[in-house]
Amino acid sequence: MRTSRKSVAVNTSRTTWATRVLWLTLPLTLGDCLASAISGQPSLAVWVSSVTLWFLWGAGLLSSLIQTPLSLTALRICAPLPILLGVAAAAVSAPEAPSVLGCIGLATAAILLVLVFTAELGDGFVNGSSYGEERRMALRPSAAVLLGAVELVWLLTVVPLLAALWMLATANWVAAGVLAAVGAVSFWWGFRTLYRLSQRWVVFVPAGMTLVDPSVIAEPTLFRRDTIVRLGPALAESPGVSEGSEGSDGSDKRDGSAIDLSSGAAGLILQIDLSSPALLLPIAGRSGISEPIEVSSVLLAPSRPGALLAEAERRRITVQRS
Repeated sequence: MRTSRKSVAVNTSRTTWATRVLWLTLPLTLGDCLASAISGQPSLAVWVSSVTLWFLWGAGLLSSLIQTPLSLTALRICAPLPILLGVAAAAVSAPEAPSVLGCIGLATAAILLVLVFTAELGDGFVNGSSYGEERRMALRPSAAVLLGAVELVWLLTVVPLLAALWMLATANWVAAGVLAAVGAVSFWWGFRTLYRLSQRWVVFVPAGMTLVDPSVIAEPTLFRRDTIVRLGPALAESPGVSEGSEGSDGSDKRDGSAIDLSSGAAGLILQIDLSSPALLLPIAGRSGISEPIEVSSVLLAPSRPGALLAEAERRRITVQRS
């Protein structure tokens, strides 16, 4: 008997629709500002700039139309470029001020940057790869990753290729070739690194909740619905919320009670309490050895805690909001 896997219908949020519409308008608004900056340049520079800008616009628009974790990564790599290129174009055109359309384009690019990095948009793209009765909900990265690490990886992902295009536009063939080779490797590494951040989620399935987070556990872990006695905000008196020590397996054992799988994320932390232990395999720690452990309580950090609790209630999982 052949079984089929039907992809679940993905509800597109208003944030995603707004992103698509605003991105679609960029050539009409921000394009005016960019065109003013490259006008009067040598024909090669104009050609390279035009092809690059149209390619980036098309890549961003296509990524916004396809809701998957892969396209979310591509969209978030593209999103900072319109505002950065727009500001650079305005600086090149100084002291002449941008036109009204150009100013609208700069504002649009700034709004796009905010929208693309919202939790609502990210959640919708993560859920785009769901099947059947699944519902995937994204997890928040750690504060350390968000404040510095992501920005550095993004720079290493895009800057070498942009520098190669700049050298090409100015007919520096050797430098363009070297930077293109370096940029290709850097982009491949950077994209893979950022893509891993889009592959962290909680999956609601008929049997319960499955945690998928390669940054803290070596394989997905199912928490069965009939064993979940409480899902809600982490208790203030829970040892998992106080300071604890790191175990040899790399997980934060927090005095031996709740296992902290939140990756050090800021914001509201949720706690899952189980009536019977679940088997969990942490990633290998400093020793390079990973051994399964039994857990009865875990902490995690969803991007949208309220939406996750609402989905859990809909699936008849015991939720306690206080």
